[in-house]
Amino acid sequence: MELSSEQMQGRVVVTVLHVKGDLDGSNYRELIALAQKEYDAGARDFLIDLSGTTYMSSAGLVALQSIVKMLRKEKPFDEEAGWGAFHEIEREGSKGMLRHVKLLGPQPRVDKVLEIAGVKNVFPIFTDLAAAIASF
Repeated sequence: MELSSEQMQGRVVVTVLHVKGDLDGSNYRELIALAQKEYDAGARDFLIDLSGTTYMSSAGLVALQSIVKMLRKEKPFDEEAGWGAFHEIEREGSKGMLRHVKLLGPQPRVDKVLEIAGVKNVFPIFTDLAAAIASF
């Protein structure tokens, strides 16, 4: 997996996290660490670019939810909790769409994972970068 980040100006500064390759149990902590680094530097709005992500396991879902929890200043997941993390993601869906973490261009395999996990009603998903930036 390759990670990079950049800031783009919309109505607010949006930090775009670019994820290329597979996002799985071997590397999901790297995405969380990059988001934490950007958060510590002042980032508060994240667009996670999944257009180059060819595969995402359940660990990738944990990474996404961990970023949400970081922004809310909530305790991080207990990685030993297993399915508890997914139930928490499902509960997020009942609260409506997120405002500070959005997704860009998930490939069909990744989109299917998001659908199966029930998080497509939680994370706003965009296919156009400009529209995604303007939505913040």
